[in-house]
Amino acid sequence: MTDTRNIIDARACSDEALQAIGSDVLIVGSGAAACAMATRLLAEGLKVTLLETGDNLVNSDSSPFFEIANQEPFGLSFQIGGATNLWSGRVAPLEDVDLTSGNDWPLERAELDGYYQQAIELLQLKPIGAIDQVPAYDGGSAPWRDFVSDPAVSVKRFQWSRPAFNGQDYLKALAGKNPDLTIVYNCRVLQVIPTAASDRVGAVRAAIGEGRTVELSAPEFVLCAGGLENPRIMLNSRQGGFLANDNIGRFFSTHPKANVGRIHLFKTVKTAGPLFSDHKSGSSSLRFGVGVRKGQKRDQLNHYVQFSPRFESIGLKLLEHAQHVVAAGEGGDRPQSTLRRRLTSALAVVGQVAFNVIGKMGLLGPGGSILVVRGFFDQHPNAEHRVELSEARDPHGLPKGVVRWSLTEDDQASIREFLDELSGLLLRHNIGKLISTLPPAGKPWDITGIHSHFMGTTRMGRSADMSVIDRDGRVHGVDNLYAAGASVFTSYGYANPVLTVMALAMLTADKICQRHKTKAGNP
Repeated sequence: MTDTRNIIDARACSDEALQAIGSDVLIVGSGAAACAMATRLLAEGLKVTLLETGDNLVNSDSSPFFEIANQEPFGLSFQIGGATNLWSGRVAPLEDVDLTSGNDWPLERAELDGYYQQAIELLQLKPIGAIDQVPAYDGGSAPWRDFVSDPAVSVKRFQWSRPAFNGQDYLKALAGKNPDLTIVYNCRVLQVIPTAASDRVGAVRAAIGEGRTVELSAPEFVLCAGGLENPRIMLNSRQGGFLANDNIGRFFSTHPKANVGRIHLFKTVKTAGPLFSDHKSGSSSLRFGVGVRKGQKRDQLNHYVQFSPRFESIGLKLLEHAQHVVAAGEGGDRPQSTLRRRLTSALAVVGQVAFNVIGKMGLLGPGGSILVVRGFFDQHPNAEHRVELSEARDPHGLPKGVVRWSLTEDDQASIREFLDELSGLLLRHNIGKLISTLPPAGKPWDITGIHSHFMGTTRMGRSADMSVIDRDGRVHGVDNLYAAGASVFTSYGYANPVLTVMALAMLTADKICQRHKTKAGNP
């Protein structure tokens, strides 16, 4: 990577040079949350420094920092832009039934509308309202038209960021035109260090290569390092009463997914629409799915399924396989060569391209008599699902993290109930018979579990009794420490979290800006 005045390899700088970088806000991480937050802070005239663990190449090897025995490799990347480098680009907001005070959020979905719009603009996508006007199905099948119009059916509308938003490209361009942004890479934040009173952060301690650490200060600090690293940094920073909140690391979730059945159609259907394949609508690329509308039960989860011709299902598997190979290929005890990391980075791109091309092939299919049903599942918040510290040590002598997670019996029961309801709706509208491929009760599920979308581990709430941060994104009891990203989610829904991550990060950025103006005497 070619450094510039404000894109800096920490290994090439002295401690004094790094400490001399003047910032109003120091952000740990450089993924989607950091991109949105930096954009907002810079627009208000604040000086921002991003500290990134990696460089410009994919590095998905989390094994030095997390115990990952007997589970899938994590779908993350330590590099500028974070996991946006692996993102397929699927975009949707959380629904009203997900983001609500009834699910312990300290705000309602409508309070994010303006921030959702700003996030949509950053991603250069169509407004949410415009996507809502696109028919879910406008073909010649009356049963399908009636099905998507049924009040019990909830159409789930996604649009694609095409090409997928890439945080690395975005941040480099942003730094190129804004001297108030500094990106420091090859700089892994290990801990936040409290002041003597333990009510503020005085600095972060960061590792630069092996055997070298540096302390970096700023008036405000934001953890945007993801749902695994945010809690691990906090847990490794505990001193006495500082960050003693027992909710740190708890309520971990991911979006479990699996092929759960096949629909044997009573009559073939043309698959040239967003309900069955990627669909071009003007300048937008769309893909829809369906759920069952939540009733009055407070604990009902918000699952959805996607109907796919069998060849498109192959495309999805290719993408997931590429992401798995990227993550698994990074493991091991030996440092990866630059050549191998370049090949790994290229593989991630190849997987995305294959997925996108095959997704569009649905437009070429004249019709289908069997549809593959792929489920994307919500979960009940569970305090026992958590990121915690292990006895093993990382290369810097700190405890590694370990993830405790499962698909509980309650989650499984909710999924079975959802598929039963969906099956009944398909039969009622004379569409076809859903043949479930879920295992019998008590048998293990073949499901993609801890893969990506790491949520809930620094959850937002009204008090420290049930949360880690307040509605402004500020950590309870620590005046100048914030968290952003999917780790702040209180409930999970079905939607890819990127859009909500960006919206919430912008909200928190606005709160930081307001504090900065107040301190400067310009309310």
